[in-house]
Amino acid sequence: MQSFRVFSEKKSETWEQGYERRVVKTTDPEHKDDGYNWRIKGKERDNISIKLYKEKPSKKEFDNQMRRVAGHEFGSQ
Repeated sequence: MQSFRVFSEKKSETWEQGYERRVVKTTDPEHKDDGYNWRIKGKERDNISIKLYKEKPSKKEFDNQMRRVAGHEFGSQ
């Protein structure tokens, strides 16, 4: 049961914490060549970009993208 506890504690994150952790400057040269400077990275797979941006996305835009991704994962939007 202890492993479940550690797993569930690791997964919990507020939307504000997610915004601070997941909205990052891109380092991929291909993204930069296309003019993108920011990205929203995946929660568990950091190498995945959910969406690319030329300017830092707002918290509201981040929330919208997280709802969109959740809709794909859980079948509702």
